[in-house]
Amino acid sequence: MKPDIVSQILKTYFIQKGKSLKSIQRLLSIKYRLYLDEKLLEKRLRNLLTQ
Repeated sequence: MKPDIVSQILKTYFIQKGKSLKSIQRLLSIKYRLYLDEKLLEKRLRNLLTQ
């Protein structure tokens, strides 16, 4: 199964490039018009790291 855009962005920008969740939140809202709560991003990130 292909990962969704949020998972791809988290892998690329948080894990590989070391960006903050706040900057990822801003990127998602500007580029993709996705408005996600920071707590939701933290939960998604935890799920990514445990897999």
